[in-house]
Amino acid sequence: MNSRRKDTVRKNVVKAITATALGAAGILLSLFPASAANLDVTPSISLDQTYDSNIFNTNGNEKGDFILRATPAVTFSLRMPETTLNLRTSLTSDTYYKYSEQNSNSSAVSLALDATPIGVTQRLSIAPAAHYVEARDSYRRTQLLPAGDPQAPPSIASETATGKNRDYGGALRVGYLVTPNVDFTIGGGFSKRQFLDNVSGEVGSRVVTGDTSVSYRYTPLFSPGLFLHTAYNTFDNGAVSRTYAGGLTGMYRFSPALTLNARAGGSRTQESGVPGVPERTTWGPYGSLFLAYTAAEIQAALNASVDQSGGGSFGLTTRTETIALSISDNVSARWGVDLSGTFQRNRSLDAATSEDLTSAAGTAGVRYQAWEWAIFHLSCTAFQQWSNGTAGTDLKRYSAFFGVTLGKTYNIY
Repeated sequence: MNSRRKDTVRKNVVKAITATALGAAGILLSLFPASAANLDVTPSISLDQTYDSNIFNTNGNEKGDFILRATPAVTFSLRMPETTLNLRTSLTSDTYYKYSEQNSNSSAVSLALDATPIGVTQRLSIAPAAHYVEARDSYRRTQLLPAGDPQAPPSIASETATGKNRDYGGALRVGYLVTPNVDFTIGGGFSKRQFLDNVSGEVGSRVVTGDTSVSYRYTPLFSPGLFLHTAYNTFDNGAVSRTYAGGLTGMYRFSPALTLNARAGGSRTQESGVPGVPERTTWGPYGSLFLAYTAAEIQAALNASVDQSGGGSFGLTTRTETIALSISDNVSARWGVDLSGTFQRNRSLDAATSEDLTSAAGTAGVRYQAWEWAIFHLSCTAFQQWSNGTAGTDLKRYSAFFGVTLGKTYNIY
């Protein structure tokens, strides 16, 4: 694909997401009086001095460099009674001190749309989401992609090579209160992944998902139910897979600040079209857990999932097992601490186990709000990968960041 065609694709996707945002905003404005709507715009820029120990993602003979990273961003927030629609966009520019051939004015590009559930009527609600991400490596991609929605395939955190890839897609969830105690939800999503600088045999993929659930409010704190999930995956190498999953779902509210959402069941995947490999059917577990704690000063979340998805890098359906933890603590009026960690295993379902990559990443940071419009931050990140298959390699990568984010929120109306 030549550069002109790439630019055309990028512009078309950005226009589509922007049109979706404007359409959603129009729906909201028609549902609520203009006097009840507030539009906030937050322009910002982050300037970071970064050190990366392995800029080429190599196993041995790692090359490190200092990087000056600038990330301008704009966030639009349309605040309505009981809902908020957010549109965020950012562009990252990297300047390397030693390896200047790595310099890029667009090392990472992101555009994301999301909303808290929008109450169309007392019984009906919708929740739209869309994203567009370009990044030069999988780790940066994982940081920018949305996560935690059954309509969105899980993020693949494993590294293959330094090369630009593009992800885009959208999802819509519809909720309906059948009776005061029975909730019904249905939704679907689409995502596509492309490798723009294919240097190590990665294979692009497209995933269409559908999801539905029914739950019963047994008590104000506990809602058990059933769910069904399906995914149709196609790869650029001709492979096709279909996944069907189902089981139990439930929500339990331990306190106003602590909530647990969980799913547990099984999945069945049919895969065909892989050259030299007969059609096969694979059974496996399917489940997710989301534990969230939200208080005035502390926000914490624990995610865990196991899934058979079509978003693998090598043209094969992948079983992905992920555990992720994030904690954000405002220890005082100006000081804050952020911690996050991810452990993930990606294993292809073919008999030869072509892809068997395990990765672990952790980030620790501290921030200081010097003024209302300026936040200084210092953080360190460690990433390690182990490969037990024929694809991918062992990797180690460490980064340190020191910088400042300048931004201010303006109320338009």
